[in-house]
Amino acid sequence: MAYGSFRPYKMVTYTSIIREDIPSGLSYEALVAAFERELGRWDPVVETALIEEKAPWEKVEQAFQRMAGPHGLMIFSHVDQGRLTSLHNGIKKCILYMVGNGVVAEPILTIDIRASLYVPFRVCLYDNGNPDGAIIGYQRPSSFLATLNQHALYPYGHLLDYRMDCVIQCILRNYRG
Repeated sequence: MAYGSFRPYKMVTYTSIIREDIPSGLSYEALVAAFERELGRWDPVVETALIEEKAPWEKVEQAFQRMAGPHGLMIFSHVDQGRLTSLHNGIKKCILYMVGNGVVAEPILTIDIRASLYVPFRVCLYDNGNPDGAIIGYQRPSSFLATLNQHALYPYGHLLDYRMDCVIQCILRNYRG
């Protein structure tokens, strides 16, 4: 077979992803602080200890519960994209977070391992000069999980949507002047 004539198997799915961009009424710095207060943080040291111990799932669930914020979500990681890119063409205020909860992710990945592309999910906070304040941007988990065409994933997508809605409503209600 000549090079270039081989076509690897691939699946292509077309669907609509629902993206939300919510003006917060807060400065960028205030939004980042409020968002981080409303979410817990995953501790990679705890993760390593649980793996080395081969901890029972109940202990892992307890670790997630302790580290999750009041809305059952936590930050797994973040990338301050604006920090370095601000060195060219002016200040850019934007940070990308990986958000989720492993207790919710486990059944999602059991149903369809392809969902590992989507959980944890991404949330970005940015300031584009909107007079209504810095913005919370994200794609609704239910919409990207729907691309997998697995009805059993729908309740998990809606649960993650609900939890993210709670985070946003809390920020809009409690942190604006």
